[in-house]
Amino acid sequence: MKKCILILVVLFLTSCNFNKTYHNREEDKKEAEKITGKFYALIKENNTQEAFKLIGNKFFETTNKKQLNQMIDDINAECGDKISNTQLTIWETFVSVGTNPKSQYVLSYKVERNIQNTQEKFTLEKEDDSIKIVGYDVHFTK
Repeated sequence: MKKCILILVVLFLTSCNFNKTYHNREEDKKEAEKITGKFYALIKENNTQEAFKLIGNKFFETTNKKQLNQMIDDINAECGDKISNTQLTIWETFVSVGTNPKSQYVLSYKVERNIQNTQEKFTLEKEDDSIKIVGYDVHFTK
């Protein structure tokens, strides 16, 4: 009987998940902003190859590098390739640490360009130990 109880206790403890979650912590936002800041700096330098290293595998499951490069070229042609300012307008973070870690970030920027301004939204996730861009949406503003 004691062995059955001991086995049940061990099974119970091994099947439990212990996680702690954080929503919209300032430090998580700053971590994600480092990635988007690097992305914009590299795009300003027209260094798309280095910028693509900030993008995660999940992104490239739906969009290949050639398509992304074409999208950036199209945005630069229509809205301007000179970015004078990026202003974070909306942000949201979710970080779970423990047995099932997960980190997700959404950052939206108002981007001032030399022809037409844009609203740009990044979705980021932590892959292994680094944050990667997994979504990039651009909308024209007036």
